[in-house]
Amino acid sequence: MYLRKWVAVVLAASLVAGCGQSGGGEDDKAGGELVFANWQWLEPGRGEQLWKAVNGYTATDASVTLKQQSVARKDYESTLKTQIGARGGPDILIIPDTFLPELADAGALEPLDDVLDDAGKQALNKTSEAGKVDGKQLGYAWEIVNYALFWNKKLLADAKVQPPTDMAGLITAAKAIKDKTGNPGFAVRHQINEETPWWIDFSNWTYGFGGAWSKDGKLTINSPENIAAVSAFRDMYKSGAMAVGDDASTFRSKFKAGKVGMMIDNSSALSTMVADNKVVPSTGVGASKLPFPAPASSQAGFFVGINKFAKHKAAAKKWLKWYYGPEAQKAAAGALGASVIGTDVKPSAEFVTANPWVPTFQAQAATSADAVVDGFETKTPQIRHAVLTEVEKVLVDGDDPAAALGRAQQEAEKLK
Repeated sequence: MYLRKWVAVVLAASLVAGCGQSGGGEDDKAGGELVFANWQWLEPGRGEQLWKAVNGYTATDASVTLKQQSVARKDYESTLKTQIGARGGPDILIIPDTFLPELADAGALEPLDDVLDDAGKQALNKTSEAGKVDGKQLGYAWEIVNYALFWNKKLLADAKVQPPTDMAGLITAAKAIKDKTGNPGFAVRHQINEETPWWIDFSNWTYGFGGAWSKDGKLTINSPENIAAVSAFRDMYKSGAMAVGDDASTFRSKFKAGKVGMMIDNSSALSTMVADNKVVPSTGVGASKLPFPAPASSQAGFFVGINKFAKHKAAAKKWLKWYYGPEAQKAAAGALGASVIGTDVKPSAEFVTANPWVPTFQAQAATSADAVVDGFETKTPQIRHAVLTEVEKVLVDGDDPAAALGRAQQEAEKLK
């Protein structure tokens, strides 16, 4: 634990030290090779579709080529911190919403207010507003990814259970699937080694039980609602029906192979799992809102931005202007599927027919929120670590949820 904290401090320090200097790319011109960082390039099927969508620019500008920088999601932020802290890194990058305040605070992002013309700005929907920091547009919305409960229809039928609508039903159904099919009834992230994405996933439970991480400028980590959420998560973990010990890559592979009954995960993950899948086809998946008391849920918001130290900032800005044009957005909507993107372009009716769960995820956008701690934006990584370290103690060591969140509250309140 202490080593993890030490590494985090060193990375943050290098990021701030590197980005505090003035300067830019070594070869800033309107052509050249644009390096584009995104973990999504690694997603089977979907990654290829996305790359085709963004790489369409090269047909309009022969002076530019695009190159992928692929980094696993769990290592993405730490890798970019190190690279940008050394005044390097990609030209273009996808920025998780929980990472944006940290990069902005370090001065690591190029302002984008001059990229889009009036028509381009008018075509944007409100999702890009969250990409503004201190009045400067530092990122435009790439996608807003929502969550839902979804299930393998065949496994539920084999277990003779109906899709659950509340927490008690979720545990009961998961146990029935485990008992009657031998497969885990439920899977979700639950380990500190996936801390960054787990935080976003876990916030579904907090919000779904009516909780929040802060309110009116004060931290509310140990609120009764949050304690109830951790208690429910513990009950699921201890039920014997959950895929305990599996990381996201493992349990997603199992769902894809028809070996997991139900999951709470995002639409991007589901899109990848059902792509060209003959074992669990898209039409073999059902979905509903989360089985929690409140309608609220988490969302994973991602922005596209330009590295302050990019070698080809002028070319990157030209690409960005093109990307928010109607043709590129149409291609992006087809690749990003159930996500809400930066303009109001929607996936085709044929796509929705082939993936009948899509409207459930899109409807969740009305009550979803990001996992950035309001009023403590730049401290979200430290707060995240304090909370999830204690949640893991509840799961693994059997600690009391109220006591654990009380400790997390005290630890987070020390942050300045």
